[in-house]
Amino acid sequence: MTTKKKALDPATREADRTEQHPNRDSTEGADGLQVALRVPYGTVDGRDLTLDSFTPEIQPPNARPAIVFLHGGCWWKGSPSQFHFHAARLARCYDFFAVSVDYRLSQEAPFLAALQDAKCAVRWIRMKCDQYNIDPNRIAVCGGSAGAHLSSMILATSGIPEYEGSGGNEGYSSHVNLGILFNGEFDMWDLVQKGSLTKPMEQFMGGTPDEVPERYTELSSINRIHVNVPPVLMLHGTEDICVSHEQSVALHDKLSTLGVHAELELYPGKRHAWFNAEPDRTTTAKRMERFLVEQFNLE
Repeated sequence: MTTKKKALDPATREADRTEQHPNRDSTEGADGLQVALRVPYGTVDGRDLTLDSFTPEIQPPNARPAIVFLHGGCWWKGSPSQFHFHAARLARCYDFFAVSVDYRLSQEAPFLAALQDAKCAVRWIRMKCDQYNIDPNRIAVCGGSAGAHLSSMILATSGIPEYEGSGGNEGYSSHVNLGILFNGEFDMWDLVQKGSLTKPMEQFMGGTPDEVPERYTELSSINRIHVNVPPVLMLHGTEDICVSHEQSVALHDKLSTLGVHAELELYPGKRHAWFNAEPDRTTTAKRMERFLVEQFNLE
């Protein structure tokens, strides 16, 4: 007897439709930059974890900022190429050492793997501060959708040993100094209530809300916010049917109540992953840059 395959909910189908992940070997807009693809940043069970790096061909003489990008894709798909454009732009315009990370997806390894990989990448950046003339006090993390969720967890869970993993770069901190979050999932129970991203969440969490309710609570970053969270910028489209923009509003309000510097930019009429395509890609990149310039005192 054949078991009928469970259909994807409308939110997951919308995420599949709107998320854009070009060929990873594509380095659009990277002319004049030093680009390195598939650079190992850690190893888990003999499997290399890799990232793509973008930096000016001539290393700046002064210590410069770095940024770690985490792609979207419902935790079960996606590519670092989603943020190649943004990484190249920041390297060219502001001398950033910018990396876009390939983390383990949920079909390979569910929770905690993706978060541990992302933290390993931050530790790798800190390990490379002297080599690449990076200011350790100006390291940002930025993600879209699932990548925004992972970024928010990095912001909120600094110093928690079980989230660090064993991928490498021990002895360095996974703390970041700034966060930028595009249409992120910050409240898993809100998604459960709305019937959104049901199958991707079950695969990522390792079970249904009834089977592992504690994981849905644990990975709702809105529950983890505290007064020491670094400054955060949230960007969200008001017509996002995958992850309601109200999640970003709620996170912004909670951060602000605690006295954390938080900025929220809502984009009327925009759907999920709207920042992947022009002209919104450039519009949102400029908003992100304004935040980075102000918070990192860039010229």
